[in-house]
Amino acid sequence: MTTTTFPFERQIEHTAADWWARLRDPALPEPAILQWSEWIEADPRHADAFERAAALAEAAAAMDAATRAAFVSRFAPSSRARRSLPKAVMALAACVALVFVAAELFLALRPGALNAPHQYASERAGHRDIDLPDGSTIELGGATSVTARYGHDERTVDLDAGEAFFRVAHAERPFVVNAGPLRIRDLGTAFNVRRTGERVTVAVTEGRVQVSPMAAQGDAATIELGAGREVSFDPETQAMRILDVDPATATAWRGHRLEFVNEPLSSVVENVNRYSARPIRLADPTLGRMTFTGTVQVDTIDSWVAALPRVFPVRVDAYPDRLELARQTTTARGARPR
Repeated sequence: MTTTTFPFERQIEHTAADWWARLRDPALPEPAILQWSEWIEADPRHADAFERAAALAEAAAAMDAATRAAFVSRFAPSSRARRSLPKAVMALAACVALVFVAAELFLALRPGALNAPHQYASERAGHRDIDLPDGSTIELGGATSVTARYGHDERTVDLDAGEAFFRVAHAERPFVVNAGPLRIRDLGTAFNVRRTGERVTVAVTEGRVQVSPMAAQGDAATIELGAGREVSFDPETQAMRILDVDPATATAWRGHRLEFVNEPLSSVVENVNRYSARPIRLADPTLGRMTFTGTVQVDTIDSWVAALPRVFPVRVDAYPDRLELARQTTTARGARPR
């Protein structure tokens, strides 16, 4: 039988665990962070302990739920079993829980990586919840990707594509979301952002945000939105349209329902494609200029496509790998997707 040894010093592991717990506090003062950095640099064993924890956390993050449960069971077994474990393993078990809850914070704050980007993405038709190091959360809709950067002066998230709901934890550093042509600055709130190419919609469900075009100079073009308000940026006209909105409607995608109000069909199709098993294509790009208002249930997309010829001059051509919308030139009805 092979014996595995863990060259950990118990006091170092406990000190590391204490720092992990303290660093989870978003209000932790700057001097404390400097003390943490000094502790890391004081002894190579300190940095090694954090590196081992990071490797453990990264491996855990890639596990599915069942594997993670087995992992915890192995390294943090019942109290009866713990009595028979070597002290080194007991020290590791004491740190495992903190590794799980603080891993992303450590990876974001360790020396040399404070500004390192962290990318998160969801699958098509998927949904993913992200816990950020400062206690903020992001819910990703289908086929959505974001990049988070945590600097000394600002917490920044780039919405690269798709739709996300942000619930921001209060901290001294501003929380900013960059979505294509728009910059959204949190003022203590929860809000939804949908990016379809350069078309961006921001809806506030709680609190307030400031929204400004990236290209704007100064504060003249900045808009402040409160709960129940939505702003949409049109890339063709470079205009921002403000509407009243029901917060439940603005985040309907969280309940597997997509809501659109007077939106170009090209934008609607692109968003529906983040949930569709078969991509929808516009055979005639001019069809994309028509506007659509209504609801799309993500689990009945084929039925929604089949009904489009009733309201638009289109026909539906179904293929094994895609659905195409073509301009209807006859009175024949469009084919039902199959």
